[in-house]
Amino acid sequence: MQKKIIALAVAAAFSAPAFASDLTVNSGSTSVSLYGVLDVGVAQMTNAGNFSSQFVTGANPTGNGNNARVGTVRGMMNGGESQSRWGIKGSEDLGDGNSAIFQLESAFSLGTGSVATSGLAGGNTAVGGVNNRAMIADTALNGQLFNRMALVGLSNNDLGTVTFGRQYSLQLDIIGSVGGGYDPVNAQMFSPINFSGSYGGGGATDNSRVDNAIKYAKKFGNFNVNALYGMGGMANATSARSNFQANVGYEADTFGVQAAVQYAQDTTSLGAGATPGTVTATFENLTSYMLAGRYQVIEPLTLKAGYERMQISAPSNFAADQTIQQIYGYNLSSAATAFTGAQKNINVFWFGANYQLTSATKLSAGFYDAKIPAFGASTATGDDKYYSAMVEYNLSKKTNLYGAFMLDKKSGGLNVAATGPGSIATFNTYGAGVRVKF
Repeated sequence: MQKKIIALAVAAAFSAPAFASDLTVNSGSTSVSLYGVLDVGVAQMTNAGNFSSQFVTGANPTGNGNNARVGTVRGMMNGGESQSRWGIKGSEDLGDGNSAIFQLESAFSLGTGSVATSGLAGGNTAVGGVNNRAMIADTALNGQLFNRMALVGLSNNDLGTVTFGRQYSLQLDIIGSVGGGYDPVNAQMFSPINFSGSYGGGGATDNSRVDNAIKYAKKFGNFNVNALYGMGGMANATSARSNFQANVGYEADTFGVQAAVQYAQDTTSLGAGATPGTVTATFENLTSYMLAGRYQVIEPLTLKAGYERMQISAPSNFAADQTIQQIYGYNLSSAATAFTGAQKNINVFWFGANYQLTSATKLSAGFYDAKIPAFGASTATGDDKYYSAMVEYNLSKKTNLYGAFMLDKKSGGLNVAATGPGSIATFNTYGAGVRVKF
């Protein structure tokens, strides 16, 4: 029966009129829906490298450091506002307020039709004396079939919901979806906290989605409580690669506040490998805290602000980490390394606003500041400031146009091309696109 229902959902997607508002198939107590987002546009970036067909967005708008600072580049961005994706979700009524649920969701590149990846496994080949000119970065999307989420669970009207599988980190939920999102410019190519996943992952980009996770969610009126535990599954090191997160919040029509904490052992920061198909991995422990709020001052104007502190330290189980030969199916190009030395702290502040100019036009603006105090023997204090703005125009409930820009200024230890004290590297990203939901 389940196979027939899923087949019906897929058939409905192809037989329904274009952009139909309902792609849901019901069969008795079971409902299955096919949904997605198609988002594509053109971007121009300064002080940048090449667009990459392997990378999830086409380019990294937050700058790749010295290796990617080549010049001005134009290219097709995949998901300037929202990541292009498709998914299937469903539920079955089990009676007495109980239900079974599932959701499978995959991000892909609309420009090439390929499954979204970090691009890191493309190799670190030298071209003209500059390594890895493509603007790629560590992300949680590394070629998995259902790279955004894959989960199944049970829900009870009184007790809450428990789900199992690959799931969003609770901090990524706060940034992008809870309460309409606590990111003022909620667009992945024009917001540093929305794009990279580093902040949504609590400081480790590939940690913005947690594999092998158990999540509990419950609402009490306007209050919400969430907890997540990711299982490492390593013999003789039961805490290795584990991840614990908790979140509490309050959501009303005009006001919302969310707080979250995360502790992950032996998570990774990935880099481009020396040869195609490989990556490098640095293992580290991670502790992070987030507090975010929103307030609707008047009906068209909503203010948003947030703070996140991330703490990176040496891994707890490096002996076990060294036995790992593959990450996300990619071979390590060299032996795994461990974060060592003094704890690295990252403090991120943001604030901004959304203004509904007309029923069809929305304006958004935001300022983001990531500060890293000096740590270790040679790393100077760094500062990374972002100024971002976007305008959206709705052609219908399902289709909108958008135009946006983001200015990024890096200084101190975050400017790897620094030529002297206080020198600043500036990156500009401009773009426009169209987004269609189904």
